[in-house]
Amino acid sequence: MLHIASGAGVNFFGTILRTIFSFGTMLVISHVLTVSDLGYYSFGTALAFVGLYACGFGLDMGLWRYISAYFAKRDFRKLRGAFFSSILISLPVSIIFSILLIFFAEPISNLVFSNGDFAFPLKMFALTIPLLLLARIFNAATQGFQIMRYAVYRDIIEQGLRFFLTAGLFLLGLKLGGALWANLIAIAVVTVISLYFLEKVYPMVTSKEKIQMRIRETIKFSAPMGMSQVLAYLLLYMDTILLGYYGTAHQVGLYSVAVRIIIIAATVQVAFSTMFAPVISELITRSRHGELAELYTKVTRWTIMLSLPVFLPLMIFPSYMLKVFGTQFTVVSGSLIILAVGQMINVLTGPVGVMIIMSGRSGLELFNNLLSWIISLVICVILIPRWGIPGAAIANASAAASVNILRALEVYWLMKVHPYSLNFFKLGVASSIACLLTLLGFNLAPLGSGIASVIVWTLVLITLYGASIILMGIDKDDSAMLSQLRAKLARAKVAG
Repeated sequence: MLHIASGAGVNFFGTILRTIFSFGTMLVISHVLTVSDLGYYSFGTALAFVGLYACGFGLDMGLWRYISAYFAKRDFRKLRGAFFSSILISLPVSIIFSILLIFFAEPISNLVFSNGDFAFPLKMFALTIPLLLLARIFNAATQGFQIMRYAVYRDIIEQGLRFFLTAGLFLLGLKLGGALWANLIAIAVVTVISLYFLEKVYPMVTSKEKIQMRIRETIKFSAPMGMSQVLAYLLLYMDTILLGYYGTAHQVGLYSVAVRIIIIAATVQVAFSTMFAPVISELITRSRHGELAELYTKVTRWTIMLSLPVFLPLMIFPSYMLKVFGTQFTVVSGSLIILAVGQMINVLTGPVGVMIIMSGRSGLELFNNLLSWIISLVICVILIPRWGIPGAAIANASAAASVNILRALEVYWLMKVHPYSLNFFKLGVASSIACLLTLLGFNLAPLGSGIASVIVWTLVLITLYGASIILMGIDKDDSAMLSQLRAKLARAKVAG
């Protein structure tokens, strides 16, 4: 458990830093760009990530699993073979896909938005796809060795570069073009850095070790997972894409702020799932199911405990949170609540997607994502033309909640484990007390509607939440994690 807590410490503090940069970038962009230009930027981001996973065939997740398994067996020929097989399969496809997007940028822009304004942003995002693919492969290989800190460093560097480059180019007078160039440069730099980190962990490229290519085995495992990832990201961006198709760039821009807030809020869960994935693969490979069940429970608890103070302010102060980005965005406050509820259900189920994938059941995960994609598509097609942004939010939340509940049931049925215990009751009580007292204080002594008020009342809520947990008692595993976090902080101070 201490190994997990140590990894959690790195991921937790890294998550805080990169979340600050990501929030800063979104804040700057929302205040500088027009809402329509923000819509083009967000729509391009959605298409780029869907394209990335369409070209990746799930090879990053497959590589993650194989590197972890082969490293545990010290089979370095197969390990390197899995790495180079992944690149050989996916990189040419991503380059061809990017060229096609660039060539057909004008027709796509006219089809979706009935004008050519989206053509240049689409071309810029198309250039990022091969770079993103390589970066993900390098990063997955590094994490396969169960060394998490480089993934954290990579994310911090990417988000930090994007923030400072975006702000700098805005100061030079560039608007949408500045945001697009900042994004492309940040991704290019971080791709090179990801390779550097991989070589520090293991000389994957420069090693003299022979290579035993694993193309057939890699495709066999990763292909269902690749389809699953495409469906997962289509699910993630389905609402944005169809809102752009049925609506306008202006609506996409408004909605994108609410979606981006939720994505930032979900980084706590992503950090824990990222840290947990190679460990679960190793435990399954070694048939250590007792430890697997214990880790599943503890990681779920830590994820919920750290996610609640992030999501609760979004659900009780949505308009205040959105006003930070501009008063024009408060119209989507109801949609923000809907999205937060859907994502919170995702958090409450724990890392169930990782459990299924890393246990080798990629076909089952494909079925889950297909079902969820169908649910999202149907709800989007029915509700977006009628209700617009709220319809998109309902589709997003419904699909996310339903698929994760299904995954939790499958994990229990197949592995006979669930993450819940009476200790989880404390989190519910603590969050309820914190919300009630914060709302009472807010109504008795409102501090205005500016960013200062948002910060003050959010800090009040977090303080009350933490105090409630402490008063109800901290169990030994939570104490072990906190000790690891304090040790990380102490070493950071010494290093500073």
